[in-house]
Amino acid sequence: MPQQEFKTGGLGGFATGTICTDTNLYKCTDNKMVYMEYIPAGTAFPKFPGGNGKSNCTWYKVTKSTDGDQTSFKAALVDAGTL
Repeated sequence: MPQQEFKTGGLGGFATGTICTDTNLYKCTDNKMVYMEYIPAGTAFPKFPGGNGKSNCTWYKVTKSTDGDQTSFKAALVDAGTL
């Protein structure tokens, strides 16, 4: 089955506690681990899920890569049509 490549999209991120306005897939990192989470509109962006789960973080929207950029985020390959 074909796969889709995803990368960080948009110009800015969303801080912990900010209310999500666009239901989508988002990612955050502590520069050691990358977490991805589906966050629905109207929900507050959560604290960093790793470690003790108490750290604030910045969440970035993840979009489908269409530019062929080999340096884009590649850890989230999913079967086409599943998102």
